[in-house]
Amino acid sequence: MIILYYASVDFYSKPNPSYHLMTTMLEDILKAGHSVHLVGCKEKGLEKHIPDNLAANAQFSYELAEVKPVKKSHFVSRYLSGIMYAVKTRKFIKKQKNKADLIFVQSSPTVLYNIRNARKYAGRAKILYNIQDMFPGSSIASGVMKRRWMQKVFFALQKCAYKKADVITVISEDMKRKVEEQGVLSDKIKVIVNWFDNTSVQYIEWEENRFVKKYELDKQKFYVQYAGTMGYVFDYEMVLNVAKLLQEYAGIEFQMIGAGSQKQEFMSRAEELKLDNIKFLPLEPQEMVSDVYSACSVCFIPLKKGVIGNSVPSKAGLLMACKKPIVSSVDEYSDYYNMINENKFGYAVGTDKPEDAAGALLKLYQDRELCKEYGENGYKYGHDLYSRDKNMKEYLDLFCELAEKR
Repeated sequence: MIILYYASVDFYSKPNPSYHLMTTMLEDILKAGHSVHLVGCKEKGLEKHIPDNLAANAQFSYELAEVKPVKKSHFVSRYLSGIMYAVKTRKFIKKQKNKADLIFVQSSPTVLYNIRNARKYAGRAKILYNIQDMFPGSSIASGVMKRRWMQKVFFALQKCAYKKADVITVISEDMKRKVEEQGVLSDKIKVIVNWFDNTSVQYIEWEENRFVKKYELDKQKFYVQYAGTMGYVFDYEMVLNVAKLLQEYAGIEFQMIGAGSQKQEFMSRAEELKLDNIKFLPLEPQEMVSDVYSACSVCFIPLKKGVIGNSVPSKAGLLMACKKPIVSSVDEYSDYYNMINENKFGYAVGTDKPEDAAGALLKLYQDRELCKEYGENGYKYGHDLYSRDKNMKEYLDLFCELAEKR
């Protein structure tokens, strides 16, 4: 089977949550004996775009269109860059006409233009549209897209993208409902959750942990950690409110690791409020994932209202693999909210309830055995649901099914 992998405009050009997911996907497709031709972007000024292990594989080939780097916070520039990327990659897709058995189109705000290219030159190949973030839903929920007319325009464009795809994969039941609300039939949508790489992500003992050694962390402290993108879906106001409520507990430290459009404002507000229990650290390289998550006592995932369903935190599975409990502020009674509480691997609270989040963190701080127990619960639950082996088997089975229908 030959799979044409149509990447998003920023894939492999900058750190992003999909990096490890899609890299492991490509590795497993090749390992299963299939061929992959990747169409992607080459960002000006960046030397390396494709991981060495993929580039060296005889079953893997790629073509890259050069794009100019654009700041993530510049929505209009990013959107125009995505359209230009679609224009530049059209010739690459055209060359693959009647060669591919399946076209995998990766999620992006400008996905419609990529799917149009794929549809025009697909031949008999089926088109699979993989949604990682709902657009424009995620932008609306995070407050980036406030104008109603703009929301209507982009919802209409997304409906066109849904219509042109043969199959749509989403990463949660909450997200599936969002797609159905936009008129897509249920049997066209398949839920396959984002996974952690169970061959490389695992708990690292404190004494062997590189992140612990790098920052000389104190084993007696209780580290409440967020590691990832501090963008518009990240509710830093929730972190500030919770940190203020727990400021009197000297043994609790909030560890904010990463970068993003909201980080500078977050840091300024923390300084303004004199919250010295919040420490800011830079993003670590991908190979440090296990060390970073293993170093925390609990992970805090604060999401803005309406985000869940439009997006899903990719770090949940990674934390479970590292045996760490989760405290998350999220839309109440969503599947994600219920999953955390019902399976007892942490606490999910409402997006407007910092007192509840503070109470949950304090309970885990004061009962270290319960904290450990919830981490173990997450590990057991996560291996059943979030493992690479399980979910890549679902994808490979789906790929083969679609290829047979061409």
